[in-house]
Amino acid sequence: REGAGQGTGRSLVHHAPRALAALASDSANTPPQSVQQRDTMLSALLALPAWNPGHDACPTVTTVGSADFSLAEWVRKSWFIQEQQVLDFQPVTSNYCVAATYNLEGKTVPFFKGKVATVYNYANNDQVNGPLTNAKNMTLCARAVNTTDSSRLAVAPCLLPNILAGPYWILGIGKAADGSYDWAVVIGGQPDVKWEDGCTTKESGVNNAGLWLFSRKPVASPEAIGKMHALLKAKGIARSRLHKVEQEGCTYHGFNMK
Repeated sequence: REGAGQGTGRSLVHHAPRALAALASDSANTPPQSVQQRDTMLSALLALPAWNPGHDACPTVTTVGSADFSLAEWVRKSWFIQEQQVLDFQPVTSNYCVAATYNLEGKTVPFFKGKVATVYNYANNDQVNGPLTNAKNMTLCARAVNTTDSSRLAVAPCLLPNILAGPYWILGIGKAADGSYDWAVVIGGQPDVKWEDGCTTKESGVNNAGLWLFSRKPVASPEAIGKMHALLKAKGIARSRLHKVEQEGCTYHGFNMK
């Protein structure tokens, strides 16, 4: 949504100086019967608050929901990240060959009996096929913690309980004719940071942070990228904080790909 929060209030504030000037210049010729209307309009213009992109409320986002989300299809093949937000553990210098594989392999996490998918992350530092970002191959666990919405996962190192896991919500999925997934948009929880083109999650810390554009193909088509950006715009989520991930020429050496 372009200019989220820029509704009627901002439009009137933008034009208020012009309206005030017009009212002032016409005051000498204002018929007595119109004085009350003029004063009412003047008071309304002066009372309008200035639009503040840092404080306007962010929209509550909706996820795809259980009816449109299959964890089995999600883990069927590896994902390749096309664009992502900066995070403390995900700087721009690691935006090379970023990929993720999810496996249902019987992994468990403390104090939880639900479904858990093991997450294998891959990325290079500084250049395509450069040094491994995840050199120690640390794996994470994605947990199906929401019993009413399976598309609202939570992710953390597997040794941590769910209370310390961060939101990992599926905002949208692109499907092929056979129902298989082509692309997906994932966000690290409810966006609460306001930018000129919408809201997004924070860029610091670990939990409640992050925004990713996924593709089954290493290099997504412009059409797929366009659909993901259109989805974000429609949901009022900022696209301006996304950074491109270089995937051309990647070999994904040593990656647990499927």
